[in-house]
Amino acid sequence: MNQHDLSLIRQKHAQLDELLPTLAADAWIVFCREGSDLSTLLFTGEAMVGLSAFVFTRRGDKIAVVADYDRMGIEAPGVFHEVIAYGREGLPQHLRGVVERLAPASLALNQHVDDYLLDGLTVGLLRKLEQILGDDGIGRRAVSSAAVLEPLRARKTLEELRRIERAVELTQQLHQEAGRFMRSGMREREVADFIKARQRELGVTHSFSDGAAVMTGRAGLGHRTAGDDLITPGDTVVIDMGIYVEGYTSDVMHTYYVLREGEQAPPPEVQRRFDAAMAAVRRSVDAIRPGVRGFEVDAVARAVLEEYGIEPYTHALGHQIGRSVHDGGTTLAPLGDRYGERGMGVLAEGEVYTIEPVVHGVTGVSGHPIGPEQDVVVTADGARYLSRPQDTLTLLS
Repeated sequence: MNQHDLSLIRQKHAQLDELLPTLAADAWIVFCREGSDLSTLLFTGEAMVGLSAFVFTRRGDKIAVVADYDRMGIEAPGVFHEVIAYGREGLPQHLRGVVERLAPASLALNQHVDDYLLDGLTVGLLRKLEQILGDDGIGRRAVSSAAVLEPLRARKTLEELRRIERAVELTQQLHQEAGRFMRSGMREREVADFIKARQRELGVTHSFSDGAAVMTGRAGLGHRTAGDDLITPGDTVVIDMGIYVEGYTSDVMHTYYVLREGEQAPPPEVQRRFDAAMAAVRRSVDAIRPGVRGFEVDAVARAVLEEYGIEPYTHALGHQIGRSVHDGGTTLAPLGDRYGERGMGVLAEGEVYTIEPVVHGVTGVSGHPIGPEQDVVVTADGARYLSRPQDTLTLLS
């Protein structure tokens, strides 16, 4: 591990030390194997290869049981009180010994009905854990680890914020470069290929949509890869892009207008839709502060669009970003079945959210789409932009 990685893991364990006393059980077991649980990245910096068990207790014990070839990475930060490395004998006897020694009356596991990032324990691994510990009722009795795991993921440390801010900076640089590259008559795919090539040159990887979602207004917006639709005069083009820098992502949208022959500025209706989107961004960000619930911030943006006579988006206003582009936890979402209870979450200092009151439409049918997405971090008394809000539509010749 380099010094930045060591600092990151130590900062996360400082958070963990504060969170463990709130654990809703005597002990928390993260039981995982290769590819099964992303939560290990938060407290080890490693995606595990061998079958592994991490045991944390409410009183602060931290014990890792890992394969011998995973041992060095787990020991390097010096954050676990005990690291047990198994060889040919396997993990079961060591995990049984740890649990017998700690004798917890209750257990927390990574299980959750709504949030996939809190639900890393697979059915097969649960059955294996029950076999190892000789108790087929563990799954029924265990509580969710969400009370600790959710804030551990959501509340970003200084090192995590440094990485996210660098990702945002490079993303906005790529948006600017794409604006200089694009011309009328190009296809969406050509622009996306240009962005992917620049990402490779910068040594970063994309977070979604095969590099960038380049979307012409005539094809509409959505989670999709760039296609063969032409960039045409009189159209808006929205680029939705996120990139990873040292394991942390950005997620920023930018909107461009393709000038018709003789035009020097967008038509009034296009400008009005852009102004509405950016007003919704600014006023919803102004509403953010610790203690506010996600659905309350979402409601502010919807009210602004309605003031402009625009039907609000059907999705959430925003989601958290971090290790993942949809980083779980509290969401700036309306109440209802689509998002469950995620909009009821209370915002906390250090959480990073997207703000995307998208104005949907199809050029020539229901109006020009506008993508205004920005990234912000919740501060002690409000919110701070990590991205630079788009003040004007970027004009393409």
